[in-house]
Amino acid sequence: MTSKEIVDAVTSYVRDENAKYAILIDGAWGSGKTFLYENDLCDAISDIEIGKNDRKANVYISLYGVSSIEALSKQLLTNYLIYVKANGNEMVKKGVKPVAGILGVVSKAFSFSIGSFSADFSEILQDISGLLEAKNMVVCFDDLERCSIPINEFFGYVNNLIEHCNCKVLILADENNIGKIYANTNIEQKYQTILTGDRKVIQDISEEDRKKNATAKDSITIKELKELNERLYSENFIYRDIKEKVIGKTCHYYPGIKESLEKLISGTDKHKGCVGEGNYKDFLECHSDSIAAVFNEVDNRNLRIIIAWLDMFRKIFDMTYRNMNSSKYFENIIADFMRYSIWVIVSSKKNKKIIKSAYYGNSDYVYFEGHEYTHTIRYYFIDKYIRSDYLDEVDLVRASRSIEARCEREKLYNKEQVQSTGVAYSELKNWRYMEDDNIRESIQKMILELKEDKYAYPAYSNIIELLLFFNKLGLYKGDVYEVQKIMLSLVEKDMHVQDESRMPISFSDEDEKHKYLEMYKPIAESRKMRNEVLDKGEIEEEKVYDNADAFLQHCHKREDYYCTRKSFMEYIDIEKVIKLINSSDLEGIYKIADAFNVIYYMGNVKDFYMNDIEGLQLLAERLNNQEDVIAESITRKYAIEYLLSQINKTLIGLGVGGEND
Repeated sequence: MTSKEIVDAVTSYVRDENAKYAILIDGAWGSGKTFLYENDLCDAISDIEIGKNDRKANVYISLYGVSSIEALSKQLLTNYLIYVKANGNEMVKKGVKPVAGILGVVSKAFSFSIGSFSADFSEILQDISGLLEAKNMVVCFDDLERCSIPINEFFGYVNNLIEHCNCKVLILADENNIGKIYANTNIEQKYQTILTGDRKVIQDISEEDRKKNATAKDSITIKELKELNERLYSENFIYRDIKEKVIGKTCHYYPGIKESLEKLISGTDKHKGCVGEGNYKDFLECHSDSIAAVFNEVDNRNLRIIIAWLDMFRKIFDMTYRNMNSSKYFENIIADFMRYSIWVIVSSKKNKKIIKSAYYGNSDYVYFEGHEYTHTIRYYFIDKYIRSDYLDEVDLVRASRSIEARCEREKLYNKEQVQSTGVAYSELKNWRYMEDDNIRESIQKMILELKEDKYAYPAYSNIIELLLFFNKLGLYKGDVYEVQKIMLSLVEKDMHVQDESRMPISFSDEDEKHKYLEMYKPIAESRKMRNEVLDKGEIEEEKVYDNADAFLQHCHKREDYYCTRKSFMEYIDIEKVIKLINSSDLEGIYKIADAFNVIYYMGNVKDFYMNDIEGLQLLAERLNNQEDVIAESITRKYAIEYLLSQINKTLIGLGVGGEND
């Protein structure tokens, strides 16, 4: 649910005098539940009570570290009396909450002051039953998963507030972790019980190694030990059993990243934002869509992590702005740094890995664990900055210059991209806010727009993914294979080279992944073949086979292009290369060899050009054939052999022997 949906649900609950239950607002750690209460719910609840003679007191309590019902009662009474004394005060109307750690009662002799109000509760707290006089409250209990009170005792306490004190109760918690705190008490004894029978604790081990190693079968990893302890000793199962007796409605908080970003950057009526004024704030506001997309890319909605990134990235932005603001590729530079820095901060906070996939052009290409569909360049100065808080300006500028050079190369061959004109797909991205019939109507509209060729190829994978998802939900009963046929037909007739640029897709299970690949893989293969046909025609028009200089220059300009497509041989005409070799002088033959070295120069050529093995073997075979290649003089024969040796060297790098080794 969004923040607006939860506010509507809570206000309806507070107004309903017959609602004798509590509401649970469930959200993962860092999702912004407390932020939601402070900035939205508190005001909404106060607005309901404005003008009433008998207003409900709006009281907030964090349960973090609270270990007994007595301590909880003292805290509730304290916060209630603060509200009563300050009733009508603008501060309270605006929902400023007492901070439990500061105002918590730590002894029976306790006094405090707030504003012009001070009190000594030593006598009042002698008899905690006085709390029953504090009725008609809206109580918000936060951090239930961090509460040490046994869950059945806490729910009994909440039930008493609802049934006998006419209170409304909101509970903010990460439902999956409720009760797990008990598993971490007396943890040494619990671990000893689990490890009976001489089980040994080891570092991480793969299932394959565990099967091979007999000793490992009787061992347990640190991660497994922790998870088993939580399963055995957590009170979460007790919570699940008794939950429905007290909690009448559960609101699963799923905040929109863009909405949260805007609040964190620009602020709200009660929150100034995290970044202040200036160029940095202007940049963040202008690029909020891109920032949100990257956080979506790595499945992060944790506000604490987003805040940590906003704070960390300021220094990178300021240094990049100072050094590279005049560059025409400033946006490309800052976008690269922004994306990778988000990956790094999320991986460090969520204990995920950033995995190296390839090395090319003096750069490591990496992907985020679990998202092998999308890659980016690793920037080691950002890794170092995250680890040590030291930002190396020399390395930052060097990385910026390399991005400029890459952009210059790409500019030579980047064509104007075909743009989608269909609108239904964009509508369906917000399906959570649509009624079932509206979703079905938009699906039919999207398929019609697809038939009318209103979607660029990069949208095809997303459309397939969306239809399979709706099919699983029961919102789309059509045949996805028919949509696949439409796409294949459009690709075959397309006169534009269109490349894939989709976001990474994460699957909930292998069956879901298999269905997607079954649908999309034939389309991707067809698109690749169509691009090859169109690209070959374009290469002809560039006259790259006219002479060796033109061929070498083409390879220099287009090395990144072929690398990203993981093939060179599929795009060139071997017959015309042979003719070019035969028509070239000695210097020209060496230039042709240099051209192949430009394409296949990297040490890890297997990561990029496995598709070229067959084409390179065919070219090597033709070079060995005296009927195909003119080699009348000794020096010419030597030049041909040098070219052949470079081809064979590449084949060895690809894991196969050359024809002449």
